Amino acid sequence: MRKAQSMSINTVVVAAIALLILVVIIAIFAGRIKIFTGGTQDCGTQQGSCMDKLSCPLGNNVQLSGTNCDKQNLPEDNPLAETYVVCCVPIIKQ
Repeated sequence: MRKAQSMSINTVVVAAIALLILVVIIAIFAGRIKIFTGGTQDCGTQQGSCMDKLSCPLGNNVQLSGTNCDKQNLPEDNPLAETYVVCCVPIIKQ
């Protein structure tokens, strides 16, 4: 076996090990990101409260969707209706 052939096999083995380590690191960080996004979906974590759109006036508040408040709405509810429940977060703390 020539030296050039053994060097290419070593390169392939090292590259395969590096790829395996990279996959493990990505899997670890993907799990951490899932934990982070779970926390951002909680209206209380955003310092807001669940209420219908009519009770959350715009200007002083932001209406967030995609939070745990959405679970209070039925699938057939219209997101544009005033009774649609959103996460109401005050812009300025008083």
